[in-house]
Amino acid sequence: TSERAGEPRPNHKRNHKATFGLQDTMAAAKPVVVIVNADSNLGWSVVEHIRESFDDKVKMRLMFRSREDHDISDLEGGPRDIETIYGEINKPQLLGPVFEGANAAYFAVPGLKDRVAQCKMFVDACMNHGVQHAVLDSVCAADKEVTLFQKQFNEIEAYALKRQGRAVTLKMADRGQKKFAPVICRVPYLYQNFYASIPGIRKGMLYYPLEEGALVHVDMEDVGKSIAAILSDPAPHNGKTYNLIGDSQMGNMIAATINMKAQVPCTYESVPDEVAAIAFQKLGLEQWIAEGDVETLKFIREGGLAEVGPGDVEALTGKKPRRFGDFVKENIKPMVE
Repeated sequence: TSERAGEPRPNHKRNHKATFGLQDTMAAAKPVVVIVNADSNLGWSVVEHIRESFDDKVKMRLMFRSREDHDISDLEGGPRDIETIYGEINKPQLLGPVFEGANAAYFAVPGLKDRVAQCKMFVDACMNHGVQHAVLDSVCAADKEVTLFQKQFNEIEAYALKRQGRAVTLKMADRGQKKFAPVICRVPYLYQNFYASIPGIRKGMLYYPLEEGALVHVDMEDVGKSIAAILSDPAPHNGKTYNLIGDSQMGNMIAATINMKAQVPCTYESVPDEVAAIAFQKLGLEQWIAEGDVETLKFIREGGLAEVGPGDVEALTGKKPRRFGDFVKENIKPMVE
């Protein structure tokens, strides 16, 4: 799921004003892409991968949910050729400057109870401000509507896809030639969710509600990389739905991978769903997200994603998705040593 992905990233501390000048003028010919909720974990990942791989193709405009905290000094290359702006998706009166002149936009969906309404507002804003290409997060097998998250995101997908092919509103010389074209990126479960298990891993245990089933998951960085690739050249992706899949392991294999790659003892123990939901809440998740995560894990462990296949990360990025073992070695190991 994208709950952690939608959380504000923790390292925004200082105020940074949007930069304008010669570089902006030189880059005027580049299409503008808007990253809505750029201050979220996944939003920032998209920003970093655009800067790394597609800086010469697009100009970024980053929408932050705070009026003050627009610090992007930790981005490689700094704030050059990037515009930052305050906005709230549920305040349409603020969104004109956010979307003006943009060719494409990405909405990093937040882990909020009203996220269905917010996603619909994002689609409406794209339609009303002439943004042809809209990229949205979703969850794998959303159309099955078995879990709460699938029901939420299926409603979001349906809302966006129903408007596909309709003309977006342009201020000048509008002949209805720009047609709305959404792109859906479905995600299973994120490797990064295992950060919450680090206290247990330090004690040699991995408690997770997987029973004997396998967990299908993906690195958030591969999600960010895939979305960045779409935004850099969105037209070939019009109306498409992608599954962003990384790796798949049973609980005992996840523990064995942690044992081998993080070089710490780790034993897997399956826990009942209700125990996991309470544990997730104690880790700071709201009740509806904790229960939704457990419901998602149940769906996955029971083979709900068996038909999804290897996914589309390699087709979108040109590189195979990162293996969970590499994530453990590079991200988990330093935190448990």
